[in-house]
Formats: sequence, C-alpha cells, structure tokens
Amino acid sequence: MRILIGGFIAESNAYVDKKTEIQDFMITTGEACSEVLYIKELAKELNVELVPSLVADGRGGGPVTLEAFEYILSQFKLHVKAHAHDVDGMFFFFHGASNVVDLEGGSGDHALVREIRKIVGQYMPIACVDDPHGNVSQELADHLNILRTFRHSPHTDRAQAHRTVFRCLVDLVNNRRIIHPSYIKVPILLGGERCVSTDEPLVSINKLLDEIESDPRIMCCSYHIGYLRHDCDKCGAAICVVPYMPEDKEYADQKAQEIYDFVWARHKDFHFTGYADDPDEALAAMMNTEGGPLYLTDSGDNVTAGANGLNTFVLRQVLALDDYKDKNILIAGINHKDVYEKVLQFKKPGDHVEFELGVGKDDLSEPVLIKGTVVSLGDLHHHYHSLPVVGKCCTVKIDDVPVTVIVGTFPVSFAERYQYDCANVDMDAYNLTVVKQGYLYPELKGRAKHFVMSLTRGVTLQRTELLTYKQVMRPIYPLDNI
Repeated sequence: MRILIGGFIAESNAYVDKKTEIQDFMITTGEACSEVLYIKELAKELNVELVPSLVADGRGGGPVTLEAFEYILSQFKLHVKAHAHDVDGMFFFFHGASNVVDLEGGSGDHALVREIRKIVGQYMPIACVDDPHGNVSQELADHLNILRTFRHSPHTDRAQAHRTVFRCLVDLVNNRRIIHPSYIKVPILLGGERCVSTDEPLVSINKLLDEIESDPRIMCCSYHIGYLRHDCDKCGAAICVVPYMPEDKEYADQKAQEIYDFVWARHKDFHFTGYADDPDEALAAMMNTEGGPLYLTDSGDNVTAGANGLNTFVLRQVLALDDYKDKNILIAGINHKDVYEKVLQFKKPGDHVEFELGVGKDDLSEPVLIKGTVVSLGDLHHHYHSLPVVGKCCTVKIDDVPVTVIVGTFPVSFAERYQYDCANVDMDAYNLTVVKQGYLYPELKGRAKHFVMSLTRGVTLQRTELLTYKQVMRPIYPLDNI
C-alpha cells in the first residue's frame, strides 16, 4: 500500500498587518514529512509506503499572500499529478484556518482539497486531519472521505489524532467503499481561550465524542471549535461524524445531530479558562500571590494566534509598580528586530546597554527606555519542540528593578522549557513570568502555582463580541442572542 502525505498550516489573523509570505513558511520535504505528521513509525508497523509531497508550516500570522499560496498549491498539484496513478490513498494535515489574499472563497485549505479532488476524481480515498481551530464547510466534508480533528486544546493529543486518522485511511484502502463525513454547522463563534478541553463543557463534549467513536458503525467523529480571526462564510463551529460503512450514513447523521443538541444545550457554558481578568486586576492578582512559579499571559498579543509579539503594554505595567513584593519578573519576550540587530547582537553577558524597546506602531507598542545588563544571548524556536532556529534573542536585566526582558528578532511564544534553554534563559530563576499566550500551555500550566490570562488589547483580542463581522453565518452566538 502506498499513501501520499502532506500538510499546510496557516492560522491567518486578519488583524495582523504583516502578510504571511513564502519565506515565512517552514517547508518540509522528503522522509521528514512523515515525522512532522507523526506517522513514520505507524506506517512501518502497518507496512505502508509513504510518498511525501510537502508540509508547508506558516504557524500563526497575517493573511497568506496569493503568490505564496499559489506556489504551495502548485507544489501539491505537481506531487498529486505525479502519483495519482500509483498511490492507494492520500493523507493530509490541513489546519483549516488559512485566509489567502484575493483567493476566491478565501480559504487555502478548502482550495487545496478542491484542486486535489479535481486531479484524482471522486473515488480516491482522501483523509484529512484538521486543527480544532480550523473552519469546516459542507464542501470540505463532501470532498473528503475521512475528516477528524484533535480533541484537546491545548493540543496534547495531536500525534494521537494524526495516527487515528491514518489508521482509518488504511482501513478504508484495505476495504474500499464510498463514505463521507456527516456534517452540521454550529452557530457558535468562539476563540480557543473559551474552549479549553480541560474545562466544561469540552470535557463532557469530548466524553460523548469518545463514546460515539467507540461504536463500530462510526469510523471517527469530532467537534471543530472553528476560527474567528478573519471574516468569512466558513467561520464557526462544526461537527463531523464519519460512518464506517455507506449503509451507516443515516446513523452517522443521527449521531451528528445528537452531538449538535448536546453542544447547543451547553453553548452558554463556554468560558475563559482558569482565571481571566482585565489587565490591572490580572497583574495585581499575580503580585498579591506569594511564591511561584506564577504566569501572566498577555492574551491580546498572543503569538500562537498570529500576533507579532511587539506590545510593550505589560512591560510598562510592570515597570510602573511601586512594590515588587519579592517578585523576580521575566518578560518573555518582546519582538524588536531592529534593536537586537543595531544594539544587542554584538554584546556579551555583563555588558551594560541602553536602548528604546518597542516599535511605536501604536499605543500598545509604545517605546520604553531600557537601561540594563546583558544576561545572555540565544536562539529562538517555536513551541512543540520545533528544531529550526527562527530567530535570535538577548536577555537583559533592567537596572534598579527585579525585571528581566527577552528581546527577540522574531515572534515566538515561550511555552516550553526547551525554548528557554535554547534562548539561554534560566526559567527557574523567576517566580513571575509574562508570556505572549492566550490559554497557558500545558508544560507551564503543569508547573504553575497560579496563573492568569490578562485580557489585554491587541490583534488577538479575546472578546468575540467586540469584533466586527460581515460575512459569517447569522445569527451566531455570542454575536447574537439566539
């Protein structure tokens, strides 16, 4: 058995000015594709030969330029055309939240599936893993045979979900039949920070999904939270249930409706995870908590959701404090490439430096005069233990206050010890750390004594009700009182 594999990841935040260009994508080709898709060892176990195309990973950022997407699409089409007659099926990870400038329909994920299906016809088995923060449509479900997302946000079951879908595809190839997901759009438009799987109602929703997926008449099923940071007709939550056999389609429809009813009965139970508060109250809560480690997430400048990590707002909050209450505070970090390249990259630990930090794009990124001592220099990596070096950083201890800031050349969210180690930052030296995240990522959450999501302003504003939409399905919660 031969399976063609590939991936396209772009979480497109329309509020981010900088467009995602081709150089912003990490392009993986060859055998390494199977590793980033988590199926290398499973394919060997199942005696499947993998035929790699490419994995184009743009992470979170602004809308994708048409030129970048057309190049990526052309590469997928080349591989699909080359192997359409010598593979038995196709396995993809398409995130689902891309938005391509001037592309008809907007979604690069949907366009990829549409164009691939045009090449291979209606009977080639195609399975797709989708991020829960991706948008799904009836068209997408109709073009795919298998569609499933991760259960958990943060995505602790990502590898497991990829392998589940790959097993389903192998089953379909071994026992060919025509199946497609049952699909229902759900009138809910919420960000991931209100849909964390360790909280209700996602705990109960996922329990129901697991129960339904254990039914032999159901191949797989999922609840898609959706993506809300660009305005298009595909935005919003969705349910997909894949029947095991064609004759199970009516039963899958019933189960999709059961999930819909279960979710809708709880739609007002979705809430911000953990403790979330306005900026002044959030910082005060951390300062009034003894011990540590403590974490404050700057949710309006959440790099994992596409923000550029430029904002100095929380740094200015911290520097305005009168009493630091025995806190040793780390700001991890602020993206200011020019300052690093012009002032910091040639320094060494122990050097005293003076510079203005903050690009001054708006009041959130207003410059701050920094006088301090270089602690270390290091490399920037994305979370999920990503190996490529995406930038450089310098850590500076600010004079006269117990505050240290990481200044970087690229937006990353410091979510794992691995990233701090690569940056040459001792994360254990600080009892309060400010990170550019929304919900706190699992490794930090696991070690936190207490944490808070600060509802700061920015391009990743957490209150959906304050965003403007013209093209989404209406009525939809919480924009409308349904």
